Amino acid sequence: METPDNSSTSRPETSPRVDVRELLQRLAQRISKSQFQIPWRPIRRLLLAVLLIWGAVHAWRFIQRSFQAVPPGNVGVCVTRLTGSLAALSPGTHFRPRVLYEIHLVRISDQILSGEAGSFNVSTKEGVVARVTVQARWAIDAGKLLSRWAALPGDPERELVAPVVAAAFRSAAPKYEVTKLVSEKREELASVAAAEARERLAESGVVLKEVLIGDLVLPQEFERGRIAMVDEVQNTERLEVTLKRKEKEVEKTRLEAEAQKARQIQEAEAAASQRVIAARAEADAMKYILSLKEKEIQQKKLEAEADRQTRVQRAHAEAEVTRIQAQAEAERRKSMADAEAYSIRTTSAAEFEGLAREAELVTANPLLIPKTFADRISDKVQVILTPSIGGEAFTGEVLRRAANGEAPVADRPAPPVSASRSGRSASTKTASKAN
Repeated sequence: METPDNSSTSRPETSPRVDVRELLQRLAQRISKSQFQIPWRPIRRLLLAVLLIWGAVHAWRFIQRSFQAVPPGNVGVCVTRLTGSLAALSPGTHFRPRVLYEIHLVRISDQILSGEAGSFNVSTKEGVVARVTVQARWAIDAGKLLSRWAALPGDPERELVAPVVAAAFRSAAPKYEVTKLVSEKREELASVAAAEARERLAESGVVLKEVLIGDLVLPQEFERGRIAMVDEVQNTERLEVTLKRKEKEVEKTRLEAEAQKARQIQEAEAAASQRVIAARAEADAMKYILSLKEKEIQQKKLEAEADRQTRVQRAHAEAEVTRIQAQAEAERRKSMADAEAYSIRTTSAAEFEGLAREAELVTANPLLIPKTFADRISDKVQVILTPSIGGEAFTGEVLRRAANGEAPVADRPAPPVSASRSGRSASTKTASKAN
């Protein structure tokens, strides 16, 4: 029994796919070289199962590749490989085997022509070459796509839309002056060129929807000259505006002067009218004021008369009051004098009565006076009572000395004093001290 050659089977396959026919041929050659008999029935079953699996896998791949998708915003142009017929496929998934059909995706949504493709040079009426940058919005007409498919280029934007738009602008730009293009004719140029380009592109199945001019670049020399001219025009316009403003200022000054004059005239007339009215009002007021003054003078006279009468009456009343007060004061003083006189008479009578009693008492008791006097002045002098020698003369001398603050007994003899006078004075002093 020979073993199969494992070295040849262990080599890696260079191709990712396994050729079943070649494998079967190699397997048959090895089996024919071997000396043993191989059971063909199980091998046939295994080969049949392998073939079925291989066929199912390829059928699945074939079916999977036959479903082709068309994204949104595009249209699929389906070309039949056998007949060459065309069909338009809407966005979605369609069953079209690649063996029989070929699908080309065409964008039908709006596209923008801009950038380098939208920049080109145009010549104006004066022969100035300007650089124009446009933005064009275009789209492929889905209704005419199949009929214009053969004439539609691979890149419609660069190969069809951009040249047609540039040609339309180049044919329309020489009709306009460059200054007007810069200032006011830009939109008109865009609309004229867009209309012409729209007619040309419609023949190829392209719809041109809108064209806008982005930038308009002039040559540097012309730009400098244009700027200088614009500055000159602006200076001229500025000067005209200044002159107009000066004229308006002069007119304004004149109108203000006239208005001031009219205002002063009106003010003078108003002031004169006001003075006349004021004079009339003052005259009328003076009439009223004179009557009021007369009434006021009369009223003042009456008030003065009333004041005089009031003062006279007040003076009479004050005199009467003064007279009554003087009379009452005199009566009061008289009453007081009478009362004082009565009091003095009563007091004098009482004093006389007291003196009379004292005199009687002193007459009855001659030593009572020296004793009383000694009691009164005991704190000042020392009194020595002696017998009554000389009688009335000694007593009067002692009383006199005591009254004058002298010693009761003197070395020299006292002058003679009348008894009645000394007794009367002593009794008066005694009465006054008792009181």
